[in-house]
Amino acid sequence: MSKIPTTDWDFSDGAEVEFSEWFHGDYGPFTLRSEYFYGDCKVEDVKTLEKLMYEWIHAAFVTGYERGSVTRTERVGLPP
Repeated sequence: MSKIPTTDWDFSDGAEVEFSEWFHGDYGPFTLRSEYFYGDCKVEDVKTLEKLMYEWIHAAFVTGYERGSVTRTERVGLPP
């Protein structure tokens, strides 16, 4: 039987730190990315909310993949 991903996650400590840095990082001169996310969560139209959440999941996945593909030293100078 294969492992169930919802109960058998094996994240490194660095993954959690990297995600937190990205999620709570700057998203403009006066706001954080997490503030935009929490604002999007308040959208009442179900179709719009679904679209926004798919976009957030996609952005988080792509960013995680990119950050996991290069070391922190190689990433210096790249946008978060």
